[in-house]
Amino acid sequence: MNINKQYDKIGERYIKLQKKFFTTKLDKPTEAMKKCLPDLKGKIILDIGCGHGKDILLYEKLDAKEIWGMDSSQVMINEAKKLVKDPQKLSVASIDNTYFKNNQFDVVLGRFAFHYLEDMDKGYEEMARILKSRGILILVVDHPIRALVGYKKKAYHIRENIKISLYNKKIKLLIPTHTFAEYLSPKFFKHFYLEHFIEDIDKELGSDAKKTPGFMVIKAVKR
Repeated sequence: MNINKQYDKIGERYIKLQKKFFTTKLDKPTEAMKKCLPDLKGKIILDIGCGHGKDILLYEKLDAKEIWGMDSSQVMINEAKKLVKDPQKLSVASIDNTYFKNNQFDVVLGRFAFHYLEDMDKGYEEMARILKSRGILILVVDHPIRALVGYKKKAYHIRENIKISLYNKKIKLLIPTHTFAEYLSPKFFKHFYLEHFIEDIDKELGSDAKKTPGFMVIKAVKR
């Protein structure tokens, strides 16, 4: 399965199960991300991996001036366009090769999207290019330890595409694994200051989720 296209095959089912799942459960990654949000009023922001537009609805309520969104899945973009105020600002694109102008955004946010990159350094370079000076980058990603302990990755430093289960094991996805050194690489620190870091459990990921952190949030400021 092509990792970047898997949501085109499961997109509609994924959306339905996600909505049903979070009617009774707290979305901890989203709540953690909210703690890192700056004042978005009057800001130009980009949601990378915007999916079906769930997070964009939040940013609209926070009075962002412009909200752009991109995703690798055409199915997800089509669904998002039905929900958001400015559907013309949504498009299919890759995180490490966007079509945006230099210094275009005040804030770039991505929830469970950045970890799909094979080469995170390319992603960081692109995020630095499109962010304004002192712009803010907020990423919610799978925790590297989770892959090793929760999903039985063969070895920490070996790159694998592992299968994860979501929403009561009704959704199966492939994601590439990464190390802490990839997330907080020299290239990252070349372009960004690390302002805040959160790691927490995520019960969405299975019955043993209390044992290891399931996700982490990286908040950085462009140098």
